[in-house]
Amino acid sequence: MKKPILEVKELRVNFAKEEEEVTVVNDISFAVHAGETLGIVGESGCGKSITSLSIMRLIPSPPGRIASGQIVYNGRDLMRLSDEEMRGVRGNEISMIFQEPMTSLNPVFTIGKQLDEVISLHTSATRQEAKERSIEMLKLVGISRAEQIYQSYPFELSGGMRQRVMIAIGMACQPKLLIADEPTTALDVTIQLQILDLMRQLQEKENTAIMLITHDLGVVAEMCDRVVVMYAGEIVEEAEVDDLFHDPKHPYTIGLLLSIPSAEEKRGRLHSIKGQVPPAGTITRGCRFADRCERAFDRCWEEDPELIAVGNKHTCRCWLYV
Repeated sequence: MKKPILEVKELRVNFAKEEEEVTVVNDISFAVHAGETLGIVGESGCGKSITSLSIMRLIPSPPGRIASGQIVYNGRDLMRLSDEEMRGVRGNEISMIFQEPMTSLNPVFTIGKQLDEVISLHTSATRQEAKERSIEMLKLVGISRAEQIYQSYPFELSGGMRQRVMIAIGMACQPKLLIADEPTTALDVTIQLQILDLMRQLQEKENTAIMLITHDLGVVAEMCDRVVVMYAGEIVEEAEVDDLFHDPKHPYTIGLLLSIPSAEEKRGRLHSIKGQVPPAGTITRGCRFADRCERAFDRCWEEDPELIAVGNKHTCRCWLYV
């Protein structure tokens, strides 16, 4: 198999809390290949967005810092690049669609200026060519009044419109790796399908690798080749998408899949996983999922399991399989 375009190796991210540090992402490792879509799923607070911000080297410091690990993109460790070198990578080779469109756009510049800046910074386009490309991207993400929106400010747009602008910015320079953090959350179903189709087109045309962070397991089933399931800052399961949906191993993954509503099956009340994701740093011993797991036994409370192989290209962090 060809070398992956991105390798994250034993990444650990800490945040300062009062007079101590807590680990919010704990020694995670995964890889993404060119032309592949890797899904990262899990509840809010499990470390998905922190992982993506770490890859872009956008962790706010203080209070956060990458404590250890490597982030290798096309053979280069991004942790060793200077700030100037990293600016050349962001937006051009690696691009990100941020989760919060309300705060990710600059309120004092028009939509057109923000799109033009990205295109001009990373390509040799003239001012007119950048404008034409910006308007084209706005149309591609389903904005019908693209010329008018180009002249507008973020506060004049709805949340869904701002989300589409963020997607246009993220895809404007045809990156080799696109990190999409909940890209369709604020959009209606019709626009969601349009955006996902646009991402597929970019992937087919440019062999783009996509790292898709989402809560929507329906989107995962539709878009992804492989899936990483995160819980409380750790990877608890990784598998190819068909294996994950047809033969999930970790009790947390099983719970997530059982919570999906089905049009074909009448179940009464939807399944729910009891409890909540524990705050970072509160579990220092045993499996982090133990207090919510219906199959937990004594060892689960005493020792933290390692990721082990449970099938072909299928790993799981659970004492049930040791």
